[in-house]
Amino acid sequence: MPLLLQSAAAFAEQPPEPLASVPPAAAAAQPRLSLSLQQAIALGLGRSLALRSSSLALDESRALQGLARARFMPKLDLVGLGTYAQVGTDVGFISNLPTIGDLSFDLGGDGYAVVQNTFVNVGLALTMPLIDFGRGPLQQAARAGVQAAEAEQKEQQRRTRFAIQSAYLNAQLAEALIPVWESALQVSTRLLSDARAIRREGLAARIDTLQAEALVETDRQGLAEARSQREVALSALARNLNLPAEQSISLSEPLRPLPAWPLSLSASLAQALADRPALEALEQQRRAEQARVQVARAGALPQVGVLLGAGINGDWLNVPVLNNTPRVGVNGKQGPDLPTLSTSGNASGSFYDWGAVISLRQPLFDGGLTRQSVALARRRAEQGDVALELARQTITQQVETFHATHQASGPQMRAAAAAAAAGSEAVRDALLRYRAGVAPITELLIAQRNLQAARSAEAAAIHRWNISRAGLELETGAEAAPGSAPSSP
Repeated sequence: MPLLLQSAAAFAEQPPEPLASVPPAAAAAQPRLSLSLQQAIALGLGRSLALRSSSLALDESRALQGLARARFMPKLDLVGLGTYAQVGTDVGFISNLPTIGDLSFDLGGDGYAVVQNTFVNVGLALTMPLIDFGRGPLQQAARAGVQAAEAEQKEQQRRTRFAIQSAYLNAQLAEALIPVWESALQVSTRLLSDARAIRREGLAARIDTLQAEALVETDRQGLAEARSQREVALSALARNLNLPAEQSISLSEPLRPLPAWPLSLSASLAQALADRPALEALEQQRRAEQARVQVARAGALPQVGVLLGAGINGDWLNVPVLNNTPRVGVNGKQGPDLPTLSTSGNASGSFYDWGAVISLRQPLFDGGLTRQSVALARRRAEQGDVALELARQTITQQVETFHATHQASGPQMRAAAAAAAAGSEAVRDALLRYRAGVAPITELLIAQRNLQAARSAEAAAIHRWNISRAGLELETGAEAAPGSAPSSP
């Protein structure tokens, strides 16, 4: 087993340290959550805010599809009208009385009348578009929008999975570098102790102890930075999992190689381009824009609709005051006025009515609005073509990059493991030579620094191997089976 993996296994058995950013009270209230990679993925997919947002976007697209369908459905409305009017007159004639028209009274010379009228109408109105050339394209655009949202949700699930994997793998790398620096600090501390002991015997120069002290401080800085990066990586993982700030987490799996990617470059490219939700989403968006071109053209075409209405009406006419002064004529001559008469009366009735109206609308001139709308829709459809081709090129580049990185990481891991093993032997030999006084401390410092660099390179190579595989899973949609044995590249 490589030295790095042995150190990582030994480190994983140690009790985890509390997160520096979590207060002691909060850490006691929230027990540390230990997660494997698959557990983190399952938890993150269930709590992802990005997936929640894409789900809401899908619901919005379905609502827009419902609106596009409802726009052309018949509309049935309950309509009503009520009026009340009161008119006082002494001329015996009332013109344009609301809902009645003209009334006349024989009031005589000094007559006066008060007329009150109440009118009520209740009915139903049905409106229905018969011919609208924008109906089909608008519904087609709405359906394409829903399909695009569904594809985007699938693509977001891939991206969320990759984000969680990346955060977990980054945290693994940060965890793996801590024992590397701890081992380097142990060796440099032992070297400083030996240098001081040799100098007390007068067998070493002062520069030897100074160089050993500088090496110890450098390793302490590296260890502090590694621990800081671990906290940052764990925090990033917690944010991808949408955990509360007071919840601390730890990794239950040490850094180790995932299974090798099984597909060739050509097969990976074919699968990535054939089954990619991102491309499907762009394709559906392009179809929606093409349908909107037809919608814009429909603005210059005729529209035919029908309106059907029926109702029942009631009218109440009341004359509470009717005063007139009759006169008596004698032999054709006007005689004296008789006493004034005061009477009242009322009348009421109801009737029904119904009718139909067919409307035709043919735009003749709209100031170029339809022409510009069609041109805008065409430009957007052309942008969709460009976006689709650009996405294909981007996916191709990503697959080629991840595949090349994965292929190169295997030899890098083997070389780094061999370099770490050789470096460990070199440090041991250089330390014995330095203690025996046959080699300068510079030789030991170089050997120690090479060993630390080789162990860090081994961890980085394993991380690149894993992250490139995760990238290929993102691009092709393939997933490693849970519990797969790690690869031995």
